[in-house]
Amino acid sequence: MKVAVLCNGPSRVVYKGRADYEYVIGCNIPWSEDVEATVVLDENVIEKWWKTKELIKVPVYISRRAWRGCINRQRQFFTPFIVKMIETEQEYDSSGHNAVKVVLEMGATQIDIYGCDSMFQETTMSYTNNFVHKAEFKNVSKQVNGWRNRWERIITKHPEVRFNFIGENDEIISY
Repeated sequence: MKVAVLCNGPSRVVYKGRADYEYVIGCNIPWSEDVEATVVLDENVIEKWWKTKELIKVPVYISRRAWRGCINRQRQFFTPFIVKMIETEQEYDSSGHNAVKVVLEMGATQIDIYGCDSMFQETTMSYTNNFVHKAEFKNVSKQVNGWRNRWERIITKHPEVRFNFIGENDEIISY
């Protein structure tokens, strides 16, 4: 099964649509209408969604941490959207990592990952920051290396799957 994971870095603009993907999943607040679902890990995304309910209109894989941060009336609104509660690992576990874990559980054999700019350069820029304030990373290099190490662990654990990180200027990192 060939899938696309739409992360939130600036190179997300390279994604040109569904093409021959069997499934497309986003991260946080989807920037494309192509997604069948999205992954939300952070409480601040949940708060923004609560205040602007039209931001997320697709099924959601939500972290237990974000769910615990919801008050009862929020839970009543969010419940119909929730596909599954997900357990995040520790530090450096992003919505992109978790979106990949979701499609791996679905049986993905090729995963094209767009907007994961930290694989190509030292950056933590994100489309999500247009909607929610995120604390600046004190050490960008440490954060990027942490994300890359998490990717390496996921990729190593799934040698049967082809992972393609697709960046700007036709850059592709394949595993």
